[in-house]
Amino acid sequence: MRKRTIIISLVCVLSAVIVIMIFAAVRGRKPYKDLEAVQIVSATVRLSPPDKTIQITEIKELVDLLKEVVIYNEDNSYTESCGQGVIFTLVMTDGTQTSIMAYNPFLVIDGVGYKTKYEPCEALNHYANMLLEQTGMSDSTDNIQEIAFQATVIEVTDNSILVEPAEDSLEFNSSDKFSIPNKEKLALQIGDIVKIVYNGDILESYPAQLGEVYKITLLEQAEADTMWDRIPMVRVNSKLYYDTGRESTVSGRCGNMDGEITSTVDGTEIPMEDNQSNFGSGFGYQYGTDDTIEIYMNEKWFVFEYREESE
Repeated sequence: MRKRTIIISLVCVLSAVIVIMIFAAVRGRKPYKDLEAVQIVSATVRLSPPDKTIQITEIKELVDLLKEVVIYNEDNSYTESCGQGVIFTLVMTDGTQTSIMAYNPFLVIDGVGYKTKYEPCEALNHYANMLLEQTGMSDSTDNIQEIAFQATVIEVTDNSILVEPAEDSLEFNSSDKFSIPNKEKLALQIGDIVKIVYNGDILESYPAQLGEVYKITLLEQAEADTMWDRIPMVRVNSKLYYDTGRESTVSGRCGNMDGEITSTVDGTEIPMEDNQSNFGSGFGYQYGTDDTIEIYMNEKWFVFEYREESE
């Protein structure tokens, strides 16, 4: 009799748990109920179609809509659907970035799909299209949303530049370094001040990257006659190695690096610390023959040699 009572009790408990789980799934949850506008540095929305990105200025209005969003069970079958998706990208004050796509009857948060309550999701979609109409954008126009900021060039490669945004810019709040494609092959050098115009999207990476760069404009040029009056050099194991201008011909190279350039000084200076150069940092190197090192930059190996008489 006692055993039967225990079994009945377990069945009741299990039934109650199942009922609670079903109720929770049906009721759903509000993932952004505690979100506040002050937590957001910047926000954009991209509508596809017509593949337009808009900078959101009234962030509180967006937050009020997000607070009402309700999600249910995880469901990634949205990939099998077609229609207009509106993707909100939020850059938070803590440096993180989140993506929210309203795609009724789904809400996709950072790539994970959920079934969602229809009305709040539709309100997000309506809000995005209202912004599109207000900015005068449509399927037949070529207008683009342009966001601009100033930055200082801190590294130059064949196809890109590394820049540091101005400290008073919103971009600086997202990252202290941005990798920017230099499609126009502008002749830039370290120290140049540039203006970068882009679509408002900041990708979550380090160095950070921009969604689409429209234009790079040189605002202030560094003094060309002083930037590179010293030959590129690097100090390794207390010895200075100088650029020979030659590319390595070594084949069958080991994949392990012997070291990495971890700091840099201005192009007019001589490196004084080990693993320091006057042309940039983050480059791996291997020891070569005849007192040389070979440095891997821009997918090529360059030969640097030690010159005893220069010490």
